[in-house]
Amino acid sequence: MSKSRQANYDTVILGGGVASLWTANVLKAAGQSVLVLTNAPLGSGQTLAAQGVIHGGLKYAVGGKLTDSSEALAGMPARWLAAIRGEGPVDLSGAKLLSDHQLMWSLPNVVSQVVSFFGSKALRGRSAAIAREDYPAVFDTPEYKGRLFRIDEPVVDPVSILRELARSVADETYLVEWGKNARLETSNGQIDSIAITGDDGKTVEVRTGALLLAAGAGNGDLLVSLGITEPAMQRRPLHQVIVRKAGLPDFYSVCVGTGPKPPLVSTTHVDSAGRTVWYLGGDLAEQEGVARSEAEQIAFTQTLLAKLMPWINLNGAEWFTWRGDRAEPLTGTGDRPPGAYCRRVGNVLVTWPTKLALAPDLAEQVLRETTTSGMEKPGPLPLPRPALGNPPWDLP
Repeated sequence: MSKSRQANYDTVILGGGVASLWTANVLKAAGQSVLVLTNAPLGSGQTLAAQGVIHGGLKYAVGGKLTDSSEALAGMPARWLAAIRGEGPVDLSGAKLLSDHQLMWSLPNVVSQVVSFFGSKALRGRSAAIAREDYPAVFDTPEYKGRLFRIDEPVVDPVSILRELARSVADETYLVEWGKNARLETSNGQIDSIAITGDDGKTVEVRTGALLLAAGAGNGDLLVSLGITEPAMQRRPLHQVIVRKAGLPDFYSVCVGTGPKPPLVSTTHVDSAGRTVWYLGGDLAEQEGVARSEAEQIAFTQTLLAKLMPWINLNGAEWFTWRGDRAEPLTGTGDRPPGAYCRRVGNVLVTWPTKLALAPDLAEQVLRETTTSGMEKPGPLPLPRPALGNPPWDLP
C-alpha cells in the first residue's frame, strides 16, 4: 500500500450532528480549512431526535426561579433566529421555523406563585400571559381551566436545519468506517494523523492543528481509543412518545405542573408522507418513562393526555416510541451541565453542546480554541459522502 499524499487542515471534526456541522460552518466562515468525518448518516444520533425547541431557559424555571441553565440559554433564541434570517456565519435561511414561540400552560392545581412568576417583571420580554379570547385551537375550549402564557422560544424543524448546515459544508464532509478506510494514528493521547484509505488502496495522511470530538454519544468510544480518561462521558436516556393522526392541531408547548420539571413538552412535525405527528417529551420521557416498556409508555401517555386534555380526540391515532441517549460530560451528579462544554486535551478538543439550542455557543468556544493558518484547501478525499439520517417519526 503506497502513500498517495498528505492533506493538512486547520481543524478536523469527528461527528455528523448539529454540533459538528454548526461548528464546521463557523470555522469555515472564519477562513479555516475544515474536514468533517462521520461514521453514520448525518444527524442520526441526537440531532434528528431533538424536538427542535430552541430553549431560552424558561423550561428550567418551572419551579418559579431562574437557574444557571436558564441563564446560559437566555440568548440562544435570538442567535438561532438571526441564522434563520440568513445573518451571521451560519445561514439557515432555507430551514423551516415551525413556530416562533411555545405555549407555557398550567394545570388547574398549579400553585399561584409559579403561574405569577411567568407573568412577572423578571421575565418581561420572554413571557407574557395570553388572553383567553386569543387561545390557539389546541386550548380553545371552556374545558381548559388553567392559565396560558406565550414564551419566546422558537421551534425549528431539525430535518431542514441539518440539511442546511450540511449543504454549506458538503465539500468538507465525508463518511468513514473506522478501522476499515480510516484510522486514527495516536501517541500519548494525541492525534499524529488520520490515515484515509481509498478504494485504490492508496492512503491520504490527514494532519490537523486540532481534532474536534463532536460525535455526541460517539465521543465515548473515541475517548477510549485515544486513551483520554478526563473528561469522561455520561449518558442520560430518554423514552419519547410519538402520536400520529390526521388533523392534529399545532401543539408547541411546555406544561407547568407541581414538580420542578415539566410533565410534558410537545412539538408538532410532519412526516415524509405528509402526516401530522405530536412528539412528546418532558418528565414523561425521563427516569420513570425510561423504565417502562413501549406498551407501558404509550398507555401512560394516553392516560396522561386524557387527564390533562380530555377535549382532544385521539381515537384512531397511531402511537409509537423512540429511545435514545443524551450524551454529556460526566458531572458526578448525573445532572446536565448548564452550558455547552469544550475542553482541550493537547491537540484534541472534547465537546458536547448538551442541548441543540447551545450549538452556536459551542461553535464560538471552538473558534476561540483553534487557529486559522490560511493554508490552501486540500483536494477531495477518496471517501463517500454521508446521507441524511431520519427523524424518529420516519424511522423504518
